[in-house]
Amino acid sequence: MSTLDEISGEIKQKTQGAVQFIQQAQHLFEYFAKLAGKEDSAADNLISQALDNGELSSFSFTGQTTDLSYFSQSDTMPLSAIRNIGDESIKEAVKQNFDKAAQQGLIELDGDNIRITAKGKEYISQPDFVRAAQADQTAAYQKSVAKMASANTAENEVQMCVGLRGNYYNDFTVFNHTDNIDLSTVINHPNKKLSKQILSNVKKWQGENFVDVKGGIVTITQKGKAVLASAGFKAASVPLTEGTVAAVGNVPGAVIVATKKVAAAAVKAVQTGAAAITQKR
Repeated sequence: MSTLDEISGEIKQKTQGAVQFIQQAQHLFEYFAKLAGKEDSAADNLISQALDNGELSSFSFTGQTTDLSYFSQSDTMPLSAIRNIGDESIKEAVKQNFDKAAQQGLIELDGDNIRITAKGKEYISQPDFVRAAQADQTAAYQKSVAKMASANTAENEVQMCVGLRGNYYNDFTVFNHTDNIDLSTVINHPNKKLSKQILSNVKKWQGENFVDVKGGIVTITQKGKAVLASAGFKAASVPLTEGTVAAVGNVPGAVIVATKKVAAAAVKAVQTGAAAITQKR
C-alpha cells in the first residue's frame, strides 16, 4: 500500500492560496503586536522562532524531487501539507515523488505525519540537491508572485514592484514608490534568513514610528516620510529601483513587494525609450 494512499480520498481544497495569505497576514498582525515595546534582540528572537516554527512561513510545492527540501526546516511534515495543495497536477506529482522517496528509505509514515529518516537527511544535505532545491523554490516563489500580481491587475495595467534585500536603509526607500507594502510576499520567500532580516528591519522602523503595521500591511508615517526626504538619509541609502514583476522577479535574492499599478502603454513607452537610448550609445 502506498504510504500516501489516505491523501487520495481528500476533498479538493479551493482558494487555498488566498486563504493562506489571509492567515499569514493575521499571524503577522499578532506577532507585531507582541513585538511592541520589546528590545531588538528579544523581538528578533521572536521573529526567528515564528519563521523557524513555520508560523509565518509557507512552502511552495513544485512537484519536483526537491520538494523533499521541506525537511530542511522540520523533521516532520503533516499529511495535510500535501492534502492542501490546490493544484491537482502538482499534488499528484508530489505524492508520486514522496512514494518513491519512501521506497528508497528517505522518508517514512509516522501517524498523521511524514518523517525524514537519517538517510533522507543525508540526501537533502548534498550540495547538488541544496542548489537545485533553492532554484526550484525561487522559481516557484516568482511564479506565485507573478500570478498574484496578474490576478489583481486589469487588462491594460501592469503591476510595478520593488525588490527588497534586507538592508535597513536601502529597503526603506521602497516608500519612494508607495505608501504601503504587503508583507505576505516577504514571509513567503524561500530564503528564511532574508525574511527574518526584512521583518526585523520592519520592526525597527515601527519602533522608530517610521511606519505603522496593521494586518500585515506596512504604512509609512509622516515621520517616516520626513526621514525619507532628509539629506542625511539620502546620503546613507541607495534608492531601490522600481520595475515590472517580470524584471524584478528575475533578480536573484530579491523579495518582491508590490508598489503601484500603471497603464501598460506607459510601461511600453518607457521601455521603448530606454531601448532607443541604448542603441544610440
